Amino acid sequence: MSEFPPVPGLDMRVEGHDSPSTDASLDAALLDAVSEAFSAALIVYDRHDHLIFASRSARQFMPLPSTFFTPGTRLRDILGAAYDAGLSHAVSGQSGSAPLSREEWLTCQIAAHWKERSELQSSDDGKRWTRFSKRRLSSGFGFCVMSDITEQKRREEQWRADIERVQLTEEILDNLAHPVFVQDRNLQLVAVNKVFCSAVSVGAENALGGSIANFFEPEVATRLSAASRHVLETGVTSSLTVPLQLDGGPPNPILVHFQRVGTPGRYLVVASLGEMAGTAGSVPHPGEPANSPADGDRDHGVIDGRLTGRKALLVTGDREFEARALEILQLLGLDSCCVRDDQELDAFLSVARSVAVVVDLAIVDVDLDMRCLELLQAVDVDYITLQYSDISGDLAFSVLDRMTALRAAPVPADDWEITTEDTPSLPVREPPPEARLPEIRSRKVAAPPVAPPSRSPLSPSMVLVAEDNEINQIVFSQILEGLGYAYRICADGESAVRLWSELNPAIILMDVTLPGINGFEAARRIRQMPTEGAGQTPIIGVLTQAFDRDREACFACGMDEVILKPLSPDLIDQAIRRLVPDIARHASTA
Repeated sequence: MSEFPPVPGLDMRVEGHDSPSTDASLDAALLDAVSEAFSAALIVYDRHDHLIFASRSARQFMPLPSTFFTPGTRLRDILGAAYDAGLSHAVSGQSGSAPLSREEWLTCQIAAHWKERSELQSSDDGKRWTRFSKRRLSSGFGFCVMSDITEQKRREEQWRADIERVQLTEEILDNLAHPVFVQDRNLQLVAVNKVFCSAVSVGAENALGGSIANFFEPEVATRLSAASRHVLETGVTSSLTVPLQLDGGPPNPILVHFQRVGTPGRYLVVASLGEMAGTAGSVPHPGEPANSPADGDRDHGVIDGRLTGRKALLVTGDREFEARALEILQLLGLDSCCVRDDQELDAFLSVARSVAVVVDLAIVDVDLDMRCLELLQAVDVDYITLQYSDISGDLAFSVLDRMTALRAAPVPADDWEITTEDTPSLPVREPPPEARLPEIRSRKVAAPPVAPPSRSPLSPSMVLVAEDNEINQIVFSQILEGLGYAYRICADGESAVRLWSELNPAIILMDVTLPGINGFEAARRIRQMPTEGAGQTPIIGVLTQAFDRDREACFACGMDEVILKPLSPDLIDQAIRRLVPDIARHASTA
């Protein structure tokens, strides 16, 4: 049997090979079988680059007329036809490079086929990927194997996406303001955030793989494990209060919230710790749901003084939902009232705006019409949605988690009340008669009505953040909300310049690696534009690496200070206080 089937019109004896074998057809069939077995296409050519063999699947990768794949065809003619058919990028993988002329491209491809080994991956449409593996034997014969690697590329992309999600989850956990730990089905710790590690004085590498018994008293660890096991088995979200010793201080009653996440067979329990000022609740039996803070502290008055004076609006038409939720909100120390449909909500919000009353949080029954959420979004009121079955387990934790990160509660002053009766202060667009309420009242513990402030040359509470990375945008928003600053985030340099002109922020946090115009150029443009009022806006450059040239570039374009990632609340707060002490006083007294 000869090494390859003969080429028509080619004298194999001149080439130094034996006469054509009678088994030439068997050679071709064998090569075709190998190609099919490996789900690939095979092209074989001799030392003069004449085609010897092309498998039947070759046209799937190079959709050319079948005449180009007959033995004896020059490799140069096949490649030239591919170029003429617009397949040059798919064959060479040079979609991102400058286009070559036909002769230049053919020269490069012939040279690649004469290398001992050559391999490339290319995609003609961004969806299908092909690998071209080329080999040249010492005898002068060469071959090219073409294989579809689309599925492999898809798995690689999925793997990268999974890695990014894990990194995103870790960054979000580490930037939460309260301790969080995650347990697997064996109740071993698989994730902890930095706040938890700091609270129990342990490194993350020492915590992972262990159990909570390593960090808490045996009785407390037993209660936490029982609650975790119950949530893991039932999927019912639960909360309980236990005495925990955190940050080296004395034991204090802490609200611990448990929630199951994941899919069957891969469930995890996420436990979140939040401060409380009441007495520890009753111990949940392993077979019973854990008590909510309202159940465990019903007779102990307000359980978190930080919420006293804050205003919560309950939106539900269910009387049982209303009664149960108002009971928990009152226990938390919130000033709360209830509306029952979208018309009452619209009327309430209109009157609240007219007398400058700010609603800190709305709790919305999921069974109500979506228009209620649209009304809240239109006036920028923060809200959470709940169903009746989740009130006991989720309401207290969600309110504590959402509202304790806000700025300090205002000092109670004169009494106030809201009514939808006809008054001169109502807006021109009045609600329809059926939407008017006889009276909507709230407990009288809040600040008196004040007229909305007039626009000034400088927004004393506005922080403008220029950051294009979505993860860092989340980090900035969590930190600034926790510090009590009003803020606006944009994702490119052009928007940063425009929003500076429109909003007149008190300070700018400027990432230097922005799309479009970078942070250096954006700062330079801001400094070149005329300013009015008290003077120029301070700009803080945000760097990833502590290179001297980057620091110098920041100051050269007019920035006032530089901070480095990863960011922390203390770092940002200190920088803002140094440059804009007025905004710090505003944030702390607002």
